[in-house]
Amino acid sequence: MPTTYAPQAPTISGDLITVNRLVNTPTLLQRTLRTLVQQRLVGDKVLTGEVDLTGTGAVNYEISEAIMSNKSSEKVDGLMEYPLTDDTPASSAMATTDKWGLATEIADELVARNRMDIAMRKLTKLANRIAFGFDALCLSAVGSAVTQTQAAAASWTTPTSNTDPFTDVALAVATVDSLNLGYAPNMLLATPLRYARLISAAKVIDRAPREGNDPLLLTARMFDFAGLTIVKTTNLPSGVDVMVLDSQLLGSIGWEDLGGDYQGAPNGVQSKRIRKDANDGWRVQGRRVGVPLVQEPGAAVKITGT
Repeated sequence: MPTTYAPQAPTISGDLITVNRLVNTPTLLQRTLRTLVQQRLVGDKVLTGEVDLTGTGAVNYEISEAIMSNKSSEKVDGLMEYPLTDDTPASSAMATTDKWGLATEIADELVARNRMDIAMRKLTKLANRIAFGFDALCLSAVGSAVTQTQAAAASWTTPTSNTDPFTDVALAVATVDSLNLGYAPNMLLATPLRYARLISAAKVIDRAPREGNDPLLLTARMFDFAGLTIVKTTNLPSGVDVMVLDSQLLGSIGWEDLGGDYQGAPNGVQSKRIRKDANDGWRVQGRRVGVPLVQEPGAAVKITGT
């Protein structure tokens, strides 16, 4: 009896799939693109104010205005004049929006012969890149404007008996509180490495609760620490690994609506598909128009030496 062997399995080389004629075409399991929500984008969380600059593209804003007069109040006896005082005005700054964008072109052949919405996938990739770049711009602006620092007692990355992230963070909060400018730190920014060292530090584990359905030791998740919400990001500027801040007062993002029949909110990433009949194809492009505004740099402090 003749032996019938199974046909050779399909093989792939680059973008070419080789399939034996006796085998059905393999099912294409397309990788789902991650959306912007799944990216570690934190610029809009750190600079929570929004300023509509439509029609001007520019803003004149104030930085670090004192909330008290310069002179302390004095006891005033009967018929005496009240003591006079002045106050320190805020420094003034100007900023203008920039348009950050990318585009790509798609031939009709690629659209017609594909099993997926290739245009939408390319738009998603463009939007991801634009959003990630603008996020880095926001954090770079924050890193440049914030000059306050609080030194860690010992390195978090090479732990010793003196390593104590909890106290380091508490002292950073105290640095901001001591300014008496109404700031209330509510967020801790950290790189993934510093976050890992933070939650695994012995003096943090010892203080972590053991009760509940979501303990730190079992899940490695800690979203609140020393009264702060922890946010991980890979977009902190070079030399900044941990920062404590008041996200309500630190600053804003100015945005501008340029029109042009783009899809999406003008305070985020916008996109557009453009038909190119002369070339039998499509052009897809995305943009974000805006500028980060750090209005209260005293509302944040960098923790150094971690």
